[in-house]
Amino acid sequence: MKHVGRPRGTGIGPQGRTADGRSVTGRIRARLPTLAPSEARVAEFVLAHPDEVVHMTVGEVAERAGSAESTTVRTCRTLGFSGFQDLKISLAGETKSLTTYAYGGDIEPTDAPGDVLVKVMGLSAEIIRDAASSIDPEAFEAAVTLLDAASEIIIIGFGASLNVARGARDQFSSIGLKATAPEETNLKYLRCRTAPPTAAALIISHTGATRDTIRCAEALTSRDVPTVAITSFPRTRLTERVDHALVASGRELSFRFESLSGRLAHLAVVDALYLALARANPERSRDALDVYFEVDSSWRL
Repeated sequence: MKHVGRPRGTGIGPQGRTADGRSVTGRIRARLPTLAPSEARVAEFVLAHPDEVVHMTVGEVAERAGSAESTTVRTCRTLGFSGFQDLKISLAGETKSLTTYAYGGDIEPTDAPGDVLVKVMGLSAEIIRDAASSIDPEAFEAAVTLLDAASEIIIIGFGASLNVARGARDQFSSIGLKATAPEETNLKYLRCRTAPPTAAALIISHTGATRDTIRCAEALTSRDVPTVAITSFPRTRLTERVDHALVASGRELSFRFESLSGRLAHLAVVDALYLALARANPERSRDALDVYFEVDSSWRL
């Protein structure tokens, strides 16, 4: 008997994911900056009320979003769904998954400490999942190839991103890569202005719009140094200036510091780069880690 599947579209999985492994809301968030204003209103309404949308008609969604029915259907197709019904079925799978894990909302004033713990852990997991769905796998593979072949990896980060840059420097150094992360602003810019073309740069920025970050990216470009960015937004001055952009976008949480969700996702991307680079040259990584663990153990009592 021929198997009859659901209509062609994203193809929702058992954990509220599309057939390509992305979460439904993660896919929508990743494409939000590329939508026309009328389509963005529909997408933002869906993101704000996913559990309601699964029980609404296309007309009800259009009215609540301040848009036309035709625009609502067009938005669904622009987002990669076959239509409004496909979006609803996909959302139903995801909202069921979120309910199962009981982390569907932000922190409330009446929440007990135990509830806060469960919500923060769950929402943090959601951030990582959404970030994973927004990164282009081909861009990630190209970034690994570029960084692995570089004579030196210059890691640039300002503000909260500096801590991510420090972590990347330490992780990459532990597997035998020459990695630096200048601390002071003037030293960052000086290193970018004097870097050789054989080096590569990893630029980490939540917004992709920090003035000093852009100055460093432009300085690296002037030196023909290949660049990779880890950032949270797809269309920024930074992404326009680098060779490969790893866009790890996720939900910002209203009760947390503005860039914390971005930093959490960026740390996960650094971890993924570290493991991929270690696998790219196992012998180099093994030799360097042997020395690292020998030195580390000598400091233990």
